This record gives sequence, structure tokens and C-alpha cells, in this order.
Amino acid sequence: VILPEPPIPGVDMRLREFAHHLAKTHEIETAKSSRPKETTLLEYLESWELALRNAYAIFKAAPSKHLPDPSGRSSRAGEWMLDNFYIVKQTIRQIEEDLPDSFLNELPKLNETSLQGHTRIFALAREWIGYSQGQIDLTQAAIFIQDYQQVMPLTIGELWALPIMLRIGILERLVYATSELTGIEVPKSLSEIPIQFAVTLPNDTVVANCFLSLRLLSATDWKDFFEETSRVEQILRNDPAQIYADMDFDTRNNYRSVIEDLARHSAFSEEQVALAAVEFARNAKNESSTRKTHVGFYLIDAGRATLENSINYKPGFRVRVQRALLAFPTATYLGGIAFLSVLFVLGLLAYTALSNGSPLQLIITGLLGLGLAFESAVTIVHWDITHRIKPQSLPRMDFSEGIPAGNRTMVVVPTLLESEKELNHLLQELELYYLSNPDPLLTYALLTDFGDAPKEDMPEDEELLAQASAGIENLNKKYGIVSPFYLFHRHRQWNPSEGVWMGWERKRGKLADFNRLLLDLGETPYSTQVGDASILTDVKYVITLDADTSLPQGSANRLIATLAHPLNHAEFAADGRSVVAGYTVLQPRVAIKPTSANRSIFSQIFAGNAGFDLYSFAVSDVYQDLFGEGSYVGKG
Repeated sequence: VILPEPPIPGVDMRLREFAHHLAKTHEIETAKSSRPKETTLLEYLESWELALRNAYAIFKAAPSKHLPDPSGRSSRAGEWMLDNFYIVKQTIRQIEEDLPDSFLNELPKLNETSLQGHTRIFALAREWIGYSQGQIDLTQAAIFIQDYQQVMPLTIGELWALPIMLRIGILERLVYATSELTGIEVPKSLSEIPIQFAVTLPNDTVVANCFLSLRLLSATDWKDFFEETSRVEQILRNDPAQIYADMDFDTRNNYRSVIEDLARHSAFSEEQVALAAVEFARNAKNESSTRKTHVGFYLIDAGRATLENSINYKPGFRVRVQRALLAFPTATYLGGIAFLSVLFVLGLLAYTALSNGSPLQLIITGLLGLGLAFESAVTIVHWDITHRIKPQSLPRMDFSEGIPAGNRTMVVVPTLLESEKELNHLLQELELYYLSNPDPLLTYALLTDFGDAPKEDMPEDEELLAQASAGIENLNKKYGIVSPFYLFHRHRQWNPSEGVWMGWERKRGKLADFNRLLLDLGETPYSTQVGDASILTDVKYVITLDADTSLPQGSANRLIATLAHPLNHAEFAADGRSVVAGYTVLQPRVAIKPTSANRSIFSQIFAGNAGFDLYSFAVSDVYQDLFGEGSYVGKG
């Protein structure tokens, strides 16, 4: 039930009445109609483009005094047309790219109106353009859409299609205005809908308004407009865990996409699905797991089955097959490889037999072909998996404006102190990390050991350590009160198996000892510490970098925001020995730096798409996508 909303102060009541009137007269097709096929919007667009090109050619070739309109308005319209026709070309190209037939066919269509068979959102956009005489005011447009939805809610897809439909409607308005000014034949028209309360403007003013509106539509960030007008968005913001509104846009959009799919394959509307998810989360407030009180648990996590059952969700055939295969990933993977391998070997044997091959030749063909068949089968299975299973990005909070309290993080670089040159490079890299990711709750540390040695202390140790300590102190002085830099250095220990004095367990040992230090679990081998140690007990996350690893701008915030999302929080089994939900470690994809990728032809081929931000760019990985397991990559 859609309850009426209180009037918004200052709103034109005629506009509200107009929106309500349209909503009451728009009847939606409930089934595929048997009527003759209507001309599609894209077909109309082709004729409008031709008409606009003809009008442009006339304005360009003929003086204004030779045009049918003697008032001088043709001259003003011609100036707008000649100066801004490139906008028309850009708009048409954008419409063709953003409005594929598959998307257009999913939008609700009108029934029993003069625009029967066309999408409801286009009719709505067209009416708004007519009401405003082509002069778009996004504030008023948002109010108009909200008023309309008080009577008839729009779907998520319709709201995303609104910018495209506004562009189409403006082009239509521009076509008729320029046709009247130039005297060319008016192209085939859509059926008119009576536009109430509209004030007719001169055609030259309409032309100017159309170009100004097209510019405005191109410059607008439609994400904010969508979330302001989406009723599903407002429902999800009632998340009992109060997490949804603080997530980043991509995660919120993923939640809404799930709701679209659930509503499309059930008898429930998008609003009803969103309300059901919120209600399940609200009823879980007494659960021991806090993740169940977040609406996302029922949209993208283990609670989705509960939500699907409650709305009688009926997935399509392709989804059912994919779920069946994912339920038994090992059988799917190995079975696919085995089946294709056998098929290829049988093909080779059949060819050999048809070529009158001897028994010995058949045996040789089978043995030699087995390896080729297996390699081909693996390649095909991997290709099929990566093209059929969409990679899933982890949900993420929005820390773009800064890391909130309770999420203090330290970026650490486990390394060796072996030379002054290497030390200076490490200090420069540490400073670059800070400049790329400055935040009051982000600090940066070197975790260091001396190199392996025959004795516990070597002559050059003291000088190197003093230089490292001085380097960290100088960086802290350089950046004033913040003091974000730290040094933690361990003394050597005797390793009887290798017969040398060295840092215990090298990199892994440095990280293990650092965890003990953060958790205050007793004495650690970190004999030298530079920096304010009082914050250590507040550090919640640790980002580990190799000395040659980059930390692109803003990437630290995004990593922290991902692990801070409640669905990614690690939950352990009763014995505390295994993770049953969430994650304890996140690792971005490993790739080659762009500066290294171009050093040779081999590196260019091996590096792939160098230049993408690995900390935010999702790619397919067979084992991750199929088995839900990641392969840890590291050098230490």
C-alpha cells in the first residue's frame, strides 16, 4: 500500500496535480500484447536524426531572410543549431550505447493510451519535457517523479532509464521546433498526449532550451538523482543495522540489482522485496550474529535463501543450472575437464582409424594426444567458467571522506636493513605511501631486521639503525603534529638449522611479532621502537606491503572499507580454529606495475592490462569464482 505523503512546501500544486493525473491514467501491460508491432523509439530516433541534419544543413546554407519565419527567430535558432550541433551527435550516440534492446524490453510498457506499447518512463519524460517547454529543472523534475510515485511507483530500471528518455524527448522537441522554423517536412510523430498547464513558447526559445537541457543532462551525476527519487532506496536506508546508508555507491547499487532480479522472478514488487529484507533483518535483532541484522545478509549472503523462499522466487533455467553446478564445484571442474579430454582423444583415435591407421599408430596417437587433449580441455573449461560466472566484488563501506573512528590502521613494510642506499629508498617509499593515502587514522611503519650474520652484532649495525631511527624522526618532524611514521626493529636470534644469526622466521616472524605487540601479549623481539607507542592498542587493521609494492591513491581507504563491512567480518567456529563466515585476510590482485610492463615485448604480453587500479578493479579468477577460495600470493 502506497501511503500519501505530506505536501512539500513551495511545490507548484499544478505540477503535483499533473503528476497524479498521469499516474492514474498510465495503465501497464500485464502480458505480451497481440497488437501489431509499434515503431520503436530507436526507429523514431533515426528519422529525427535525419530531420535534424537536414535542418542543420538549411541553417548553414541559407540566410535567415530566406527561411519561412520573418520574425528573426530563425536566425537566433540557427545560431544555437550551428554552434551546438555537436551536442546532438553526442546525444544520439549516447542513446544508442545506453539503450540496448534487452534493457528497453524489460521496462514496463503502457496499455490503453495514445502511447500504447511504448515505455511508461518515456511517456513520463515526454510529458515533463512538454510541461517545461524543453527547459529541464532537475529539482522540479525530482519533485515531479516523487509526486508521480505517490500514486504509481516506478521500478529501479525505469529511474535509471530516465536520463536516456529525457534526451530522446528533448531531441523530439528540437525536431519539431526546427522543422517549423525551416519549413522542412515534419518526420513521423508519436501520438500526442494532451499536456496540461503548459505555456507555449516561441520555437527559437524552445531550441535554446533544448540545447541547454542536453548540456545539463550530460553534466549531471545521476547517481544522486536516482537515490533521491528511488523508493526502494528509501526503504533500504531503514536497515536495522544502520549500515546501508554508509556503504559505497557500488555496494548499494549491487543490493538494488539483487532486488530487481528477485522481483522480476516473483510475484512481489521491488518495494515489497526490499520491505521483506528489512523485516527479516529487524526480526534478527536477538541473534548472536550481528551480521544477520544487516539487510545485506538477506540479499547477498547466506540469508538470501530465506528471502527467496518467502517471496516464492522462481529463478530462470540458466540460473538454476548455474546453481546446480556451483553446488558441486569439484565435480563440475574435474568432470568438465575429463569429459572434454576423453572427447578430444576419441576424436583423434577416430580420425586415425578412418585413415587406416595400424594398432601401433592408434596407441601412439592416444598417448601423444592425451596431453594435448588435457591441455585443451583445461583451457576451454577455464574460459567457459570465467565467461559464465560473473566475478563478485565484496561489499564495502564508504570511507572516501576519511576513515572513521574505530578503524585505525597501520601500513607496515617488513624488510631488511642492509645498506644506507636501500634504507633511503625505503624511507622515500614510506613517505610516498603517506602522501598517496593521508588520513589521521593511517600510520606507516618499517618492520626491520638486520641481514643474516655469523654474529649477533656486526660493526655496521649500530650506524644503520641510527640512520633508520633518524630518518623516521625526520619524517615525523616534516609532517608536524600528525607524526604518522614508525620504526620497529628486531634483534637477531640464533638459528641452529641454518647456522646463522637472523631475524626469527624472517617476514612471517616480523608480522607475527608485530601482532603480539599490537595485542600486548608480552615481550617481543622488537628491541628498537620509534614513534608514539600509545596508539598501538587502538590499531584494528594492518596492511602489509613489500618494499616494491605500490599503494595507489585512496587504495588504503578502500581496503579498510571492505574489511570494515559487517558481512566481511570474520566469524570463527566454536573451537576458534576456522573461519565460518567473513575474512581475516584480504589480498588485492597481483599485477605488474605500468612502468615495468613496457620494458620488453615479453613483459608487455605477460603484464596484461597494466594501469588498472588493482585495489578496486574486479576480474575473473577460476578458483575464486567457482570454488569461492582464493590462492594466497606472496614472496615471503
